[in-house]
Amino acid sequence: MYLRQKQHSTNTLFTFLLLLVFTLFALLLAGTGAVVYQNSVASLDENYTSRTAIAYVAEKIRQYDSEGQISFSSVEDIPALALHSEANATTATITYLFFYDGSLCELYVREETTPTVLMSTAIVELSDFTIEQDENLLRVTAISTDGKEMSLLIHPVNVEDGNGKEALAVP
Repeated sequence: MYLRQKQHSTNTLFTFLLLLVFTLFALLLAGTGAVVYQNSVASLDENYTSRTAIAYVAEKIRQYDSEGQISFSSVEDIPALALHSEANATTATITYLFFYDGSLCELYVREETTPTVLMSTAIVELSDFTIEQDENLLRVTAISTDGKEMSLLIHPVNVEDGNGKEALAVP
């Protein structure tokens, strides 16, 4: 009779220890998964801002990529890339892309409107953003808020300065 009680106690203790090991392993696995998830989210956030800015500007340049539609200009003395609507459009418009107050901004106005930064829309928050002309290429560079830099070279058909002449450098 005493032997049966001892086996019963051993079985209960073994079952309890097995349950404890399983619980600890499950908690360890959940903790590791949470750390991996946080690292993945942080990595995606780091790349989101600079990649989004580069892709957005590249797509805009491609949309307006024909003779005389892309030029360098300014919005309240802030350097900007001006994207002009086609000459045969019913209403002539200009889309300005520029960096202001820590954000890539876009301003879409009629050609006769005097652009101001208060009229613009912030697209994505960045530390710095530049568009430079390098021979026949446009170099678009975005630096995210955490300091990661991303660049892209685009070959548009024709880029002009603010005077209607082919631009050799950003004014």
